[in-house]
Amino acid sequence: MSKPQNRRILLADDTPAIHEDFRKILLPAAADANLDDLESALFGTSARKGDVDFVLDSAYQGEEALAKLRAALAAEAPYAMAFIDMRMPPGWDGVETIEQLWLEDPRLQIVICTAYADQSWVEVFDRLDARDRLLVLKKPFDPIEVRQLASALTMKWQMTEDAAFKMNQLEQAVEERTRELSDANIIVQNSPTILYRLRGEPAFPLIYISHNITKFGHEPAALLANPDWADVLIDPADQPGVAAAMARVLEKDAEGASIEYRLCTGDGARRWVENRYVPVRDKDGRLIEVEGIVIDVTERKAAEEQLAKLARTDGLTGLANRATLVERLHQAHAAARRGSVPFALHCLDLDHFKPVNDMFGHPGGDLLLREVALRLKNCTRETDVVARLGGDEFAVLQSEMADAAAAGALAAKIQQELARPYMIDGNQVHASASIGICPYTPGSESPEEMLAQADLALYRSKEQGRNQYHFHSEELDFEVRDRVALGEDLKQAIEREQLELYYQPQVELSSGKIVGVEALLRWNHPRRGLLEANAFVPIAERTGGIVALGRWVLDQACRQLSVWREQGVAPPVVAINLSLGQLRQGGELIRDVTESLAKWRLDPSVLEFDVTESTLAQMTWTHNDVLPRLRALGVRIAIDDFGTEYSSFEYLRTYRVNHLKIAQSMLQRAIDDPDSAATVRAIMNLAREARIGIIVEGLETETQLAFLQSTGATTMAQGYYFSEAVMATEAGDLLRSGTMAQSERSKGGEHGAAA
Repeated sequence: MSKPQNRRILLADDTPAIHEDFRKILLPAAADANLDDLESALFGTSARKGDVDFVLDSAYQGEEALAKLRAALAAEAPYAMAFIDMRMPPGWDGVETIEQLWLEDPRLQIVICTAYADQSWVEVFDRLDARDRLLVLKKPFDPIEVRQLASALTMKWQMTEDAAFKMNQLEQAVEERTRELSDANIIVQNSPTILYRLRGEPAFPLIYISHNITKFGHEPAALLANPDWADVLIDPADQPGVAAAMARVLEKDAEGASIEYRLCTGDGARRWVENRYVPVRDKDGRLIEVEGIVIDVTERKAAEEQLAKLARTDGLTGLANRATLVERLHQAHAAARRGSVPFALHCLDLDHFKPVNDMFGHPGGDLLLREVALRLKNCTRETDVVARLGGDEFAVLQSEMADAAAAGALAAKIQQELARPYMIDGNQVHASASIGICPYTPGSESPEEMLAQADLALYRSKEQGRNQYHFHSEELDFEVRDRVALGEDLKQAIEREQLELYYQPQVELSSGKIVGVEALLRWNHPRRGLLEANAFVPIAERTGGIVALGRWVLDQACRQLSVWREQGVAPPVVAINLSLGQLRQGGELIRDVTESLAKWRLDPSVLEFDVTESTLAQMTWTHNDVLPRLRALGVRIAIDDFGTEYSSFEYLRTYRVNHLKIAQSMLQRAIDDPDSAATVRAIMNLAREARIGIIVEGLETETQLAFLQSTGATTMAQGYYFSEAVMATEAGDLLRSGTMAQSERSKGGEHGAAA
């Protein structure tokens, strides 16, 4: 609500007639319409006819005027202006009166009323330092002039007050907002939460970390300048887990990952934190940055440990009880939703436990249950939760389950272990278990729903004959059993001589000359037919069979090179794909390479190992030096599917690679998408400047060939345009010819990718 206008006026003059004249002018029965119109024109206010315009108080000497002013201020009813006579004998004159009034109220607007003065006006204005608060009205004065001055100066006083009030409000608002921001900044600075960003390229340099890290005893600038910042912050024992979380972030479809680890403080202490990663990708899926948030969870971990010390275990077996399992299930579910590694819930029930209990009594049954508990603990890891739910019912919360097949493998292991004979009171007893499994998926609605699904799967196992495991869906059952069976077959594939290497030529585009071949693994499965590597190599990675598989590929490729050398048709180089599992073996891989080269009397330069960008990134993150050591042996290194994972190529300057292999998907996009075409050209220019060779994968059509030729780069390519991957004998014939032209198969249309 707006304040009423201040129209209060003080008149100080020693002549009573002057006071009467001012009352007639300023206090008429009705306001002068002309003055209202003038006020409206000057100040944008509406004419207010009929309202009381002014309040006029009279004083006849300067001292009396000062007393009235003080009384008005005390009553919080200040005067807006004053008319002051210049001469008021025998007391103060006008100048001294004004000085005294302004000492009390500097805001007061004043009009001097005079016919003459004892001082010059220059002296008066210098003495009063009046500026815009003082006007002069010469006697005799015009009534219109008096009313105009009264209207203008009281309105000016009110507008000045309103402006000051609004300015004060604004200053208060600014001060309050500043205080809020200051408080918020204090909260952020004192918060246990740390924000950071990593550049999206191998080595993942730290490009930002919030000031909060100082609360943990680290300086942001020092961390930003340190390429090994992760070693400074992460407890060495937890670094493999962090590396696994980073690997999940690097997966193409990953939305994020989460992991808990111990953060090293500047004073050597440890704090438990939860680290949440979020990948930032461009429209083509290339990684630009990794954003992270670190939350201090030390107090929560301490509370969990305290709970674990309480009576939350099964009294008979020492395992966790149902309440503990449910609590951990909720925690695992929440963590998985934030991007942590998925998990699986196994519900177990002993088959035919009642006959054992009946035969040997409750003591014998208790012995069996304790032995089952011990075997379950031996089958699982320290991070898994094994619980007894009651009676002969057990459960296993399997943490860090890479995929459903891993859950099936654990269930099979548990079944095999529990099926071994038991000794009860000197008697051999046989028991088995039925198992129901519910793995976490992004669609898992709740922990309670998962528990119910695992129970339903358990009943399916019992209904279908016991001593078996089932998943909560038949489709998942079939998929997992199929993959488990394939994994079991793969263990025998090498000794049964079912594996074979195929070879795809790498051709120099400018001449058509064969400059190398890539060795590609195939499996002649006795029932499934010829399988390409992507059907079984991931299984070998998960089951640990990849090292033996990779050793076989290396030895066979070297053996074939030796044969071709004797025939006089050996290519300059054979490319072999290296998996992350092989590279993690470090010294063992170096030894295998050295032994194979010596065994077949080959120069190291004839081997080129292909690694993907994501594999390279993980090797860099974990400071694995096997690639530089391989390069030191004299073998070649190529980056496979280059340009599909990262938006920056700066990291290439730190790696001495021989070739970049452009993925088929990039070549296909480059034909129709100008941005993708520009990316391919940029890669070729980068490679040319760095003196790195280019090999384009999946070349299939004349259009694609024309695009590559338009880049002006001397490029090598492989794909159906020249030849699919063929058996060693056919590859030998191609090498014998020495050059390649367009294959008959590629003429006439597009084809799928060569593997």
